[in-house]
Amino acid sequence: MNSKRSIWKLLLGVSGVGLLVTNCTLKTATDDGSAGAGNSTSGSCSPVGKKISGCVCAGSKVVSYQVCEDEGIYGACVCAANNDGGASSGGASNGGASNGGATSAGATSTAGKGGASASAGTGAATSDAGAGGEGPAAADDCYTCLSKNCAPEWAACAAEDENNPPDPSFPSQYCLSTDGTMPGQIELIMDCILTERSKGPQGMTAKRDVVRACGSTMGASANPNFSVWAPDDMTPATEALMNCMADAPDEVANPGAWATDPKNYPNGVPAPWDAMTCAKDSCTSAL
Repeated sequence: MNSKRSIWKLLLGVSGVGLLVTNCTLKTATDDGSAGAGNSTSGSCSPVGKKISGCVCAGSKVVSYQVCEDEGIYGACVCAANNDGGASSGGASNGGASNGGATSAGATSTAGKGGASASAGTGAATSDAGAGGEGPAAADDCYTCLSKNCAPEWAACAAEDENNPPDPSFPSQYCLSTDGTMPGQIELIMDCILTERSKGPQGMTAKRDVVRACGSTMGASANPNFSVWAPDDMTPATEALMNCMADAPDEVANPGAWATDPKNYPNGVPAPWDAMTCAKDSCTSAL
């Protein structure tokens, strides 16, 4: 696999892979709108009802949010009671990687490979997320939606981890980590999308150019000026999963058209996400 030491590697080297995902780690509240990936926040907060994203649901890697309660402190991490996705990667392979029997849970209640270290949230898409219909997984978080609607691509992604990189010569290049301590490419990208969404009001949707930039830099930047798709360092499994998430459901001739087809960027303005995609229903909609 060819590898360019591109800007995202430099930026990641500066920031470190600081997305260490651990359960129930407490961090003093800064009231800045983010608990930090993998942390729950304690301490005073205001105003009542304010949401802060970044806590991790117990027993999984799904990132959710906390709410400022009447007592002026953040409550427990808001996690779905039962949302286990249920996809399995049994023997799937892509880009030379295989990991027969790896389970991809995507769950708030089940630990192990396949959960989200940077869940793209829940809820149906908002008015700027695309016209028409509601997808079959509108109530799912991003990783659960992917494990259901993009099962083959998800299985191939789950087969690539820090123990099974597709090219042993580049051990840091794989799709999904086993426990989030060394996030894979899809986790870094989804965390980039989540961070961009958190900058706007509730219901904000990350548009195509922002998502493409997060992918182009492997999560290092959401600046739309980064527009190369797909970057050389991205594994085939990561690329295929991103394309399944974002391409129109009937797109078969040109995978990746969501990022490269000019008709999706008329006059430089990103078109709304297509209906029935995880990009519309789960992966780009704000908490």
